[in-house]
Amino acid sequence: MPFSSHQEIQILHVDDDPSITDLTGTFLEREDDRFAVQTATSADEVLVNINDRPPDCVVSDYNMPGTDGIEFLQAVREEYPDLPFILFTGKGSETVASDAIAAGVTDYLQKGSGTERYELLANRIRNAVRARREAERADRQEQLMRLTEFNGDTGGFELDTESNTVVLTAGTRRIIGRHNQHEMPLEEALKLFHPDDREDIQHTLDKVLETREELYDTWRLQPGDGEERLLDMTITPVVENGGEVTKLRGAGHDITEREEHERTARQRRKQLSLFFEESPLGAVQWDPEFQLERMNGRAEEILGYSEAELRGESWEGIVSGDDRGQVGDAVEKLLDADGGTHVINRNVRKDGEVITCEWHNRVVTDADGDVQTIFSKFQDVTDRERRKTELEEYETIIEALSDAVYVLDEEGQFTYVNDELVELVGYDRETILGNTPSLIKDEEAVQRAEQELGRLLSSDGPEGVTFEVTVHPREGDPIVCEDHMGVLPYDGEEFNGSVGTLRDVTEQREGEAKLRQTTNQLQGVIDSVESAMWIRSTDHEYVYMNQHHRDLFDIADDTDIAGKRAVDLHSAEVAEKFQQNDQRVYETREQVEIEEVIQTDDGRQYFLTRIVPLFDNGSVYATCGIATNITEQKEYEEKLQRQNERLEEFASIVSHDLRNPLRVAEGRLELIRDECASDHIDGVAQAIDRMDALIEDLLTLAREGSRVDEIEQIGLANVARNSWQTVKTRQATLDADAPQVIEADRSRIQQLFENLYQNAIEHGGNDVTVSVGAIEDGFYVADTGPGIPGSDRENVFEAGYSTNEGGTGFGLQIVKQITDAHGWEIIVTESKGGGARFEITGVEEGA
Repeated sequence: MPFSSHQEIQILHVDDDPSITDLTGTFLEREDDRFAVQTATSADEVLVNINDRPPDCVVSDYNMPGTDGIEFLQAVREEYPDLPFILFTGKGSETVASDAIAAGVTDYLQKGSGTERYELLANRIRNAVRARREAERADRQEQLMRLTEFNGDTGGFELDTESNTVVLTAGTRRIIGRHNQHEMPLEEALKLFHPDDREDIQHTLDKVLETREELYDTWRLQPGDGEERLLDMTITPVVENGGEVTKLRGAGHDITEREEHERTARQRRKQLSLFFEESPLGAVQWDPEFQLERMNGRAEEILGYSEAELRGESWEGIVSGDDRGQVGDAVEKLLDADGGTHVINRNVRKDGEVITCEWHNRVVTDADGDVQTIFSKFQDVTDRERRKTELEEYETIIEALSDAVYVLDEEGQFTYVNDELVELVGYDRETILGNTPSLIKDEEAVQRAEQELGRLLSSDGPEGVTFEVTVHPREGDPIVCEDHMGVLPYDGEEFNGSVGTLRDVTEQREGEAKLRQTTNQLQGVIDSVESAMWIRSTDHEYVYMNQHHRDLFDIADDTDIAGKRAVDLHSAEVAEKFQQNDQRVYETREQVEIEEVIQTDDGRQYFLTRIVPLFDNGSVYATCGIATNITEQKEYEEKLQRQNERLEEFASIVSHDLRNPLRVAEGRLELIRDECASDHIDGVAQAIDRMDALIEDLLTLAREGSRVDEIEQIGLANVARNSWQTVKTRQATLDADAPQVIEADRSRIQQLFENLYQNAIEHGGNDVTVSVGAIEDGFYVADTGPGIPGSDRENVFEAGYSTNEGGTGFGLQIVKQITDAHGWEIIVTESKGGGARFEITGVEEGA
């Protein structure tokens, strides 16, 4: 039902101050006679009873004992995600607003001053309740409509024959891809179909109007997404009370997928037949007992049998006796599982020749998983397998071609060398081949190679060995090489020779020597670092620690740390922390950073510890740690935290405990105005306004202080003009001529301009002119007011300084805090017209 002007609106107002709830209820019920306001002084009380009769709207304060406004909102949202909830609070900050929005608040309104806040609150309550009721009605309508849409592929429409306008249901909009278009002209709707179908559709519509009979047909839809869809459509006449047919209703069912499935099935049957009969591979079809039913011509050529000769025969008749066990296992596996198998085995042709075939088998099951048939395709791979066997003896050579490669026969003579070896030793290939390794190795190296070959040929020898030898090239200095040696595959039981690679490691060995020298040099540097450093193995044993680490934990210089664990050198508490930290690094294989407190001989100290894993061939073999003493920093942070907490406590008292009585006094004063007249009322109102201003400035000083959040590039003239719009300027004038772009915190620079504008208006009168302009290294704000005497200019930024009876004395102090927070300087001089001129310098310009 539509939002009724007579439907009652139940409001629940929650505030820990009863005077606030009474006053708010009075004003709301005066604003709208549909409002029925219930009150509560704590959120906990409401959460116990809210399920008995949920209100139409909740209005809540933020700063309440126990459960605050945000926590209350979160609890309500768990049960009532759509219930209107307005946060009506005297605590105003971006953080509270951001938290409220994140928790799903409907609206956020500060209490402020003046009775117009209650008018605004009443209006927002009405809007929120109306929106919720209309949304609930729309949801019900949408649910009813969806009952007519089947499986996401059916839609409906209605054609008004007088206007030729087609109204579309959600299902139809989804099918044609027009989700947000609820109606369209008939001419546009016809263009969604294939050009050859449009005339037939129009003819069918005319025929339904003429005969008043329901008709149906299938047409091709082309919604513009590049695809064509098939629609089964039924069109029905709608006869109105006067007997006239003014509307046609229809339903369309997308049968594209059904048609596609049927066409695909036909194609697959045809493809299967072609695959079987025309396949270049042998193809066989078996029954569920794995007896042959049919085979193609290629299979007959490979096996030498005709289809008639093997029909009804088991697979065993064409498999070599030695391979029947292997094939039997594959058959059993295939029949027990829904899938396929791949087998290479020996088969026997009709003429008795044994050939090697590669088989790919696939089982076909019904809906119950029962085997219906088995298809196999196969090919003769006898030659391929023979070549594969011949090539196995050369695989080791192929894999080693990136280094110098050699092959020695059973007599120990070179039978093959690659280009890299020829280049390494400087002899030509003809000289090397047929010679022995003594050509390029001294006697000691030759003997070492023979010993390693003996190890390879022993019954329990390794598959390969690596050892270091010195190679003597034809010219130049000796070359240190790593020799990787293996044996060639045996021919029966006969040794065929060995194969090996030579890798030049001369530079690597020289680099290792330099590394050892550099390590020794770095040792002194590491010991001079003011942070504790160490290396511990995966067994938690110390490998290294610098002097600072020893001094920190009072470990004597002559204490040998080799093999010592942390528990051997530290207290149980410290050792346990070290072991836990190392374990985290081993598990994550990543750097770990920890802030921790350790009890030392000098008392409790804070450390920032970074521990990194050390890798060798992808495995972590140790951890390296660096611990920096941050005790002084942490003590300063804790001191600053305590100061901030005291400051926030003060701000909360000012915001909540002082503002609430002011709001009550202000509201009661408005009620007094309605009941009686007095010359004193205006004076009381002015006093309340002054206290409001004082509280606002005190909160700014306490909460903002020297804080600067996000620095961004800001057009100075734009922010100056925008700030002017937020100040009650009366007949005052602004002249902003500051073209530069500066880097600043937008909210704080706007606050600076607002306070300077307010100061100019308070002292310069309603018709004062304020100008903003550029100067070297900054900008200025000047006015045409009476100015500030030279003797007072050093005091204007002090707290409480004001020459205006209605001023708070904090506005210019806030300006000074903002400039200090940005690292700027501010001074007071005299403007050209004799007024005040504030010059801000040290401002960094943007790009």
